[in-house]
Amino acid sequence: MYTIYQLFLTIVFYPALPFMLLYLLITGKHREGLRQRLGAYRRLPVNLRGPRIWLHAASVGEVRAAEVLIAELRRREPSADFVLTTMTLHGRKRAEEQLGAGATCLLAPLDVPGIVDLVIRAVAPDIYVCLETELWPVLLRRLKTRSTPVVLVNGRMSERSAARYGRHAWLFSMVVANFDALCMISETDKARYLALGAAQQEITVTGNLKYDRAVPADQERIRSRYRRLLAIEPDTEVLVTGSTHSGEEEILLPVFRALNAHRPLLWVVAPRHLTRLPQIEELFRRNKIGFDRFSTLAAGGRRQQAVVLIDSFGELAELYSVGTYIFCGGSLVERNGHNVLEPALWGKTVFYGPSMGDFQDAVELLKAADGGVPVAGGGELLEKIAFYRENPELYRQLCERAGRVAGAQQGAAGRQARMIISRLSPASRPERA
Repeated sequence: MYTIYQLFLTIVFYPALPFMLLYLLITGKHREGLRQRLGAYRRLPVNLRGPRIWLHAASVGEVRAAEVLIAELRRREPSADFVLTTMTLHGRKRAEEQLGAGATCLLAPLDVPGIVDLVIRAVAPDIYVCLETELWPVLLRRLKTRSTPVVLVNGRMSERSAARYGRHAWLFSMVVANFDALCMISETDKARYLALGAAQQEITVTGNLKYDRAVPADQERIRSRYRRLLAIEPDTEVLVTGSTHSGEEEILLPVFRALNAHRPLLWVVAPRHLTRLPQIEELFRRNKIGFDRFSTLAAGGRRQQAVVLIDSFGELAELYSVGTYIFCGGSLVERNGHNVLEPALWGKTVFYGPSMGDFQDAVELLKAADGGVPVAGGGELLEKIAFYRENPELYRQLCERAGRVAGAQQGAAGRQARMIISRLSPASRPERA
């Protein structure tokens, strides 16, 4: 089947190539990076000191994960050098900005016989590492044929993708068979790969690279510090709305008022962009809501206002420690949300709106464990917080599940780096120099 697939690609692609190039020349579309798409890489110098690790990421989200993994690999294998390919120009730009001289950043080639062979000869990888679900049949088979280890890391598969692949499970299992190891984000992802024919012995659940953040060792000290700064009384609940965007405070204000009318509540507002502070303050003044700026608390303490406005960077990650209820900003307006696993590290569930496109993988992790609380709007947010106020044991269990999800991501980078290094052949290790 692979032979037929590659023959079909060759027969279709190469006769059409002159016409595609003429179209690009006339329209000017997709011309940037075309040489790299066609495999015209400069041959990279041989790394005599150690292995060359080729990582492939689709776009910006996967590039973020690759940055974490490269840092861990460099710590464990200092002599390695890195090539990172991306599917998008935006992804390559992000990689160049973040990695600088630490990696050679290129656009991925078209998955066509001939082009793939040119690229493999130019890069000469000791191992190929694919992030998430970038499965390119020709490239994977060519690498396998030349005995280059192939590893999938941060592997994931949505329910929708599983259904799509399921219609062609024979092809999927044939492609996945090229991997020497598969590191999956969750047990759910592993189960979906197994259901589609992946081999049990090749799959390991390792967590998500992007959310590999250690819980601070001094949690109680941090929590006590913020409770003291915010002058939180024992019977006062705290609503932390993190990384809010324009328009969300207006949605959240009625929620706060309704909750505060029935039980003491401190609202901690942490806007994503501090340039919006005057706009938020004007909203509060207009609605006769007293507030303190966080920067004034250390000097004079809270004036028992019901709202604290965070006006400095770097506080939010630890402020989650004192939250009773956490809302993820950028999700009730079209801003694609923020990291819902950051508060979960403190054993807190997260309420989030429908716009979570940039962190859908984190949402899926919480959803699979029943550890998050999706809401459609401000009204539903109020209803669900009110429900959990009256059902504290259910809420405690919900928070515990969220904490377990976040905890499972800790050490993901180390686990995946170890898997990659274990697949390197002795000839590619530093000792060969």
